[in-house]
Amino acid sequence: MAMLTRLTSSGTTTVAPGSPKGLQRFQNYLTAFLWPGASQRQQRKASTQLDAIDCFTNDLVNRKTQKWEELRENLMKPVAEDSNYGANFGQNVGLMSKGMMSDLKTLRSPQLGLDIRSLSQPQLDNLLLATLEIKNKVDFLYLIRQCVRWQQLPCNEVFISCLKYLSSLGRMQQLESLAETCRQLKHPFANTYSDLAPFKAIALWHNGNSDVALMTLHRGYGGSLNTDEGRRMIRVAFRTIVEETLAQKSEAVLISLIDVARDIYREHKDIFVVACVWKQCFASDWFCDQKSAGELFEHYKELQQLVDRRASPLCSSFLSRHNIDAVHRLIEVFLQHNQRTACGNCLSLLFNYQYLRKDLRACAEIVKSCSELEMPLNELQNEQFLSLFLDQSDPFETTAGNRSAAKYKTKSFQYKF
Repeated sequence: MAMLTRLTSSGTTTVAPGSPKGLQRFQNYLTAFLWPGASQRQQRKASTQLDAIDCFTNDLVNRKTQKWEELRENLMKPVAEDSNYGANFGQNVGLMSKGMMSDLKTLRSPQLGLDIRSLSQPQLDNLLLATLEIKNKVDFLYLIRQCVRWQQLPCNEVFISCLKYLSSLGRMQQLESLAETCRQLKHPFANTYSDLAPFKAIALWHNGNSDVALMTLHRGYGGSLNTDEGRRMIRVAFRTIVEETLAQKSEAVLISLIDVARDIYREHKDIFVVACVWKQCFASDWFCDQKSAGELFEHYKELQQLVDRRASPLCSSFLSRHNIDAVHRLIEVFLQHNQRTACGNCLSLLFNYQYLRKDLRACAEIVKSCSELEMPLNELQNEQFLSLFLDQSDPFETTAGNRSAAKYKTKSFQYKF
């Protein structure tokens, strides 16, 4: 078999035609001999493909750069040119990809970012509300930093929404900065909410600092009682912590809550916090919680009077959650303390609840208990019980017409018990 040879700088090199390199070179020589223009066309084709890829890449980069420039230009437009700036800001930011977040940080620097000093009060309010509505945390926190830096706060209503959102996020640093700003500006919130104590307490609670949260509530409680709004907000914060404590079944935190409630009552003679803890413990399914509720009820005469006055709303609250056991225990408590009016109201509400569910046995037990306790139901409830009894006891009343007729007959008479 013939051997292929090629000249090199060191001499002649022999290549075996059976080797892969020899076959490839042989095919190249044969192609060049038979079709002299083929190799040039392949080179031009390869060059054309590379040019197309380069053009596509350049076009992609240019489009991305152009999109960023347009977006940046939109963000930097004066507010007067766009009345919907607050909404467009969050929308434009939402269109960015994750890869552009570093550029966004640069854009939001104090030298390049939005300066709220150029905004009017309504424009600042609308911008903050827009970020709150769409839960745009990044833009919201940026605006809050601007408010602190330039000591420009939104209107009271928007400010409350901002404080609630910050407390839900557990942002103590921002809350501390806003509290300091309120003190410097002598903003009414500094006194109304006792240095923003309710919001700080919720933020601390969400961060897991339960002891510090309760301490913050305790310290700020007295100052918040000076105004109706302050009293309402501090109570909402306390109730929130109590409800979440019982939901998490944290016995250690419950003991701390009871201690704080006792201290607040002793210092400010406000029974609300004690009643708040009592209600949650009383409604609990756990025996230890119910025992704590019983001890509080026995110890505070004011708590007994408050529960007696609010027996109907309290019972309705339990029934709305279908907590029948709590209603039964509440009736027993009223009987033990000879609170007959409150007991009668609870029995009446419990009868209405069972009647709507067509529970004849439960209604019969209530009627019997009312008779033994000499707390009769009203005339309408007596008629309802008799109607329910006849509907379920007559086997011949199978059609809707017969049942309607029976109801009509029972309502045409007056029954006395």
